[in-house]
Amino acid sequence: MTESGLKRLVALTSAAALAGALWLVAHTFIFPTAPAPPVSSTAATATAPPPAAKPATPADLTRTILSNDVFGLKPLPGSQDKPKEPPKPAEIDMELAGTVVSADGRLSSAFLRDKGTKVQKPYAVGATVKDARIKSIGRNFVILERQGREEILSMKP
Repeated sequence: MTESGLKRLVALTSAAALAGALWLVAHTFIFPTAPAPPVSSTAATATAPPPAAKPATPADLTRTILSNDVFGLKPLPGSQDKPKEPPKPAEIDMELAGTVVSADGRLSSAFLRDKGTKVQKPYAVGATVKDARIKSIGRNFVILERQGREEILSMKP
């Protein structure tokens, strides 16, 4: 088979597939046919046929999807978190000299200086500073956890 014959065969196959897809779409969505009712022995004795079902409109379908929460937009009952209070300023005799923040929070570092001895050391998330544990490190702040509550240590301008 030549190259032009192969191209013609591919074009005809594509056209046939497109025509079949258009026919399927037209008969499914544009000109839908009602399914035939099942044949039963009591159907012959019935006097009136059952009423035809009304086709669903796009608005009905949208309402159904949203009411069933298909996309998980509504929070589950009981799973709503209580609004958190902002952390209180830290009551520790350390000052924040600087931070190095990483996209992976576990790799971030904070440089804390002891106010009494003026010694500065780097600390990572999870490290213990005096009686507090570093919970997270952000740009120009550190969240400390002391006695079960959160405190924030910010850089002084």
